[in-house]
Formats: sequence, structure tokens, C-alpha cells
Amino acid sequence: MTQPPKEISLDMYITANSPGEISGWVAPVVREIRSRMWQCRMTLVILPCQYASGEEISLGLRTGVDRCVTLGEFRKLRGDPGEKNYIVKKKLLMHLGGDIMFSAYLSWKLGCRLWVYSSRPRWRRFVDRYFVPDETALGRFKRAGLAPERYVMIGNLALDSVTLSETEEETRDFLGLSPDEPVMTCLTGSRPLEYTESTKLMISTARIVTDRFPEIRTLFPLAPTVREELLQDELNKSGIKWIGESRIREIELGNGKKAAVVRDRTLEALNCSKLAIALPGTNNLQAAALYIPYIMVLPLHRADEYPLDGLPGILPLWIPGMKYLKKTYIIKLNERTSFLSLPNKIAGRMIAPEIRGFFDARVVARMAIGLLESPEKLKEISRTFWENTRDRGASVRLSEYVEKFAKEGTN
Repeated sequence: MTQPPKEISLDMYITANSPGEISGWVAPVVREIRSRMWQCRMTLVILPCQYASGEEISLGLRTGVDRCVTLGEFRKLRGDPGEKNYIVKKKLLMHLGGDIMFSAYLSWKLGCRLWVYSSRPRWRRFVDRYFVPDETALGRFKRAGLAPERYVMIGNLALDSVTLSETEEETRDFLGLSPDEPVMTCLTGSRPLEYTESTKLMISTARIVTDRFPEIRTLFPLAPTVREELLQDELNKSGIKWIGESRIREIELGNGKKAAVVRDRTLEALNCSKLAIALPGTNNLQAAALYIPYIMVLPLHRADEYPLDGLPGILPLWIPGMKYLKKTYIIKLNERTSFLSLPNKIAGRMIAPEIRGFFDARVVARMAIGLLESPEKLKEISRTFWENTRDRGASVRLSEYVEKFAKEGTN
């Protein structure tokens, strides 16, 4: 017996690219829409990105979307004969990261409206509505002269991604930590260049810090996109031993102490911490949302290998002189940038310390030791984080707009 076509009240397409956007923005939005609209089908389209880790599809499927495809697979998806089994009332494309040019193209192909979550009014001719993260971004839209009904401030989506699956007591029990054992967490990034290089820097940092504070335990929670065989190989080349095969493994720090390597508990590990050391990224805002002081580090020793937006990001490095030019460009860009860590950019001032440029583990360790020796300074950073991240609910506000759109009479 032939089954009748399934009715979909809203066929929603979401575009994003990097791991931080998927876990920090897409995941909370999908969660909230799912809780409101059971007849909504959600498809995540992974856009081309020089910041990609290579694991975006598997990470995207974990958010709870119905389908996750690359931009190249999008055409095949639309031509699927199975699409005839669905009656779609309305369509909407929600841009949550990547180049808006691709999202504008997709919305044209789908024949639907384009909504964009952005801090700048880009591609305004093609965008029906903007969702703005903060007051600083809101000022840009006002100065651009856009009609007020075309944009609305909803808050920062990444704050809603901070949901803990267990209490601190439960995490400590799982990791074998005593209730009062001080913890330092190292967030090494989600892309191969990031985690292969930063892990070595942070191991050296942890060695110095634990020489000064022997009671501190160091945690290395791995991002979901980390390929462990690649990381282990890089550590082995540097003479760093990786011990064990369980969900909690260890790295030898070289001073008789070990650091725990943890999977699937990044936020939970942070929640146990007195201090974190992190590369720039979504995890900075997540640490702030948990009120955990951190030091942001950005070494520029291999700056010519870093991804960039626009033309500098696509020019091949084999062109004579290109490596030097790219490295010089990034160094100059860094010098012109007042703040790189997102909580600092939102606040417009330095809350979390930033170490950028050419430095070694001793520089990071000195700053970490200075903070650990100053409980009042740590409390001040935590208090300021609370003041700047307490306004949660951006994903709820966005889902309310999506639900209202789905109930309207026209597409």
C-alpha cells in the first residue's frame, strides 16, 4: 500500500562551515527549533571553508539535523526522487556561518527567503532579515541605514551552546579528581594545524606550571574533530608519550607528571577548572559563559599556513615569495587588531589576557603562574565574564521568529 506524502510545515536549510559555528551556533538553534516544531525538516549545508577541519559532516550530524550535506552534494539532494514523498508548505534558509555569497545562491535556487545571523550588514540586497549578536554589531546596522524591520538583536548564540551533561562533582568523579584538586585545562583547537602545534606548546607550558604548582592537574579535552592518530604521531615525533587507550588517556609532561586526555567532555572539563589556556575560537566564549578565566594564545611562527578570508586565503603558497608575503600580512593584521578573543571584542576591552605573536611556553607559563598566584585577579575575571555573558536565550529568540514565519500564510 502506497504511503501518503508526508507534510512538512517548514523545510529549513541551515548553512555553516567551521567546527566552532556548527557546535556553537547550529547546535543550539537546531535544539530549540526541534522543541517547538515537530513538522520541521532541517538540512545543514556545509559551505566551502579554508578553516575546515575535514570532520564537519560528522560533527553536523550530531547537532540533530535530518540531513547534512556539502555544497557540492546539494544539487544531488534536490534531485532525489524521494523528495516527491513530501509536501512542503514553506522553505527558509538560515545562514549561520561561512560566505553569505553561497547562501544567497542557495536561497535563489530554493526560491525562499534568506535570513542571516551576522555582526555586519553584508549582501544586504539578497538578505530578507538579519539577526544581530550584540550592541556593537547593532550599531553597525544602524549606521548602515538599513530599515529597522530588517534586523533585530537576539544575543550571542554560542552562549546557548554551553549546556553541561553532568555536575562538576560527577565530572571530577569520572576523571578521578578529588573535590578540591585544582585543574588547568588546555583547549588545543579543532583543526589539524591548530591541535598538532598547540598541544606541544601547551604541554611545555603545563610542565612549567606544574613545577611551580605540583598539586595542579592538567586536562586536555579534545575537540570532536581531532584525529587522534594524527595527534599521537605528531607527539611521538617530538618525544612526547601518549599513554593508554581508554576514554581517559594521559600525556607525560616530562617532569614526572601526567595530563589527562579527555574525549566528549570539553565543557565539563572547563567547568572544573581554575584556569584555561586556549586558542582563539568559540571555546573562548564558552569558557567565559562558564565564568572560567583563560589565557588566549596565538603563536604566529607558522603564520604562512594559517587560513585567511578572501584572495590571500586562496593564493597558492608555491608562488615565489607568497609564504613571506602571507606571513607578513598576518603579522601586520595582528598588530592592527586590538582584541582577538571574542569576549574581549564584545566587551571592547581586555578581560581575558591575550598572547599573540612570537613566543614560547615560558611566556605563557609566566602569565598562567601569575594568575594562579592571584586568586583575586581570577575572581575579577570570572565576575566580569558573568556580567558580559549572563544574557542567554539567543537561540530561543531566533526559534520564535522561525516558528512565527512557519505559521504565516506566505513563503
